[in-house]
Amino acid sequence: MKINISPNLINNSRTFTSVNNENNEYTDPLMKWPVRGLAYSNELGAAISEVAPKLGTLLWFPAMLYFGADIYDKYKNEKNSYNPSAIRGTEQAVFQMLASVILPTAAVIGGQKIASILGRLGKDGLSLQSKEEIINFLQGHMTRRNIADYKDNVDGFKEGFKDALTNQRKKMKTEMKITSPIKSIRNYIFNKTHPEAVAFAPGEKILAFANKKIDEMFSIYNQLQADDSKKPKEFSKKMFDKYTKIKNKFLTDETYKDTAKSDAIDLIVKKFQKSKITNAKILKTLGGFIALGFAIKPIDSFVEHTIMKNFVAPRLARFDKAQVDNFRSKTIKSA
Repeated sequence: MKINISPNLINNSRTFTSVNNENNEYTDPLMKWPVRGLAYSNELGAAISEVAPKLGTLLWFPAMLYFGADIYDKYKNEKNSYNPSAIRGTEQAVFQMLASVILPTAAVIGGQKIASILGRLGKDGLSLQSKEEIINFLQGHMTRRNIADYKDNVDGFKEGFKDALTNQRKKMKTEMKITSPIKSIRNYIFNKTHPEAVAFAPGEKILAFANKKIDEMFSIYNQLQADDSKKPKEFSKKMFDKYTKIKNKFLTDETYKDTAKSDAIDLIVKKFQKSKITNAKILKTLGGFIALGFAIKPIDSFVEHTIMKNFVAPRLARFDKAQVDNFRSKTIKSA
């Protein structure tokens, strides 16, 4: 049976080219800016979720509202004529789900993963994700210890960190063995933190990177303790100004007044390490944007011309109202 498919049934509102009304042809109102821009907010949210997770989540809401309005519009109207069609609405819903949600989000996540892996090309030989997780683990290790207690025993701090990291690596490897493959894939794709990145990265490279960060941490601590009117060589001016602001705030607080300097140093060292995590996230975000930029048009074309025309539309056409009515009529007569 030959199936005639109207182009409007599978032409999504993001790629549809509006026609000038002077030619008396239909112009999709959802294609007009700034409304049309809402269709891209979820992709922007997926891309920036690494550096701004809350904002990234919020940016999905405008897109979902847009998709709902677009699907309802295509269900209710055939161009500018009122002609409700569940098939047309279903086609548009499938298109938006694939071309606007699933595949673009996958492209963003893929770009972030590739950017992380490319970090191995650096002199540390570790992925961005591995570096991020090492710093996270170091942050956690520091919260359970007072850096001042180790200012004259940096090697002791390193040894304690090495033991804790070794135990964590063993724990993660054991957990990964008992985790189902499907769950592992899901965690790898959708989770923002990946402790397993530390478990499976080369041990010697991890320790070398961690020792470098520990040396950096104690260098900052010693410089500020000696003379906190001078900016440590590792600090940017912005970071040093932040330290000064924290110390001045502590000096006016009765709780911290007596230990304002040491508490401020301890806090700024942690913030400095955290800034390194932010830098890694920014690079991954950039990778997500680049991947999305390259993928968005091929995704639209693939979904529209391959999936919709060859698979979705022909199958939905089987539920054409006329065919259903004809089948129902024949069934009633035969009964």
